[in-house]
Amino acid sequence: MSPSCNGHWAKQEAIVVSWDDLKLCMCVQFVPPHYRKKLLLKLQRLQQGPRSVDEYFKDLETTLTKIDMHENEKSKIARFVSGLRREIQDVVELYEYSSLEKLVHLAIKVESKCLKKTHFKTTHNDGFYKSSWKNKNQTSSKTFLPNLKTIPLTILEFLNPHLLHLSHPPKP
Repeated sequence: MSPSCNGHWAKQEAIVVSWDDLKLCMCVQFVPPHYRKKLLLKLQRLQQGPRSVDEYFKDLETTLTKIDMHENEKSKIARFVSGLRREIQDVVELYEYSSLEKLVHLAIKVESKCLKKTHFKTTHNDGFYKSSWKNKNQTSSKTFLPNLKTIPLTILEFLNPHLLHLSHPPKP
């Protein structure tokens, strides 16, 4: 902090020579002291959560800019990876990346693959993908009996005329 910028903006005691001096004087005058602590806590706790990778990355960049923290590339990469969702983080850590930008693109690709898998599983929820190989060796004691009332009479008559009088009451 320059000695000429002591927070008395209204008295015009500050002599501003550079852009950094102006930013410093403005921060001293208008930004409350607890604001930086609040941002630092937010940065420490920042996680992707339900947001997309892109939204999480933008929030991380915005928070770093507001704090005016100038981390090196490796620190930003470590911070970004540690805040990703676990399924994305596990895949991203398997690859090598040379820059934060390439890492973000990789994480976005991994996220889209995870979303496709999740979408496929939810749209194809027929029990096939939940069954394990153990269940295939077991025989079911239940036998499948179709609802005879939903099958048209012509098909029933074709299959077995004897079933016709079991499923429908006799006609008067």
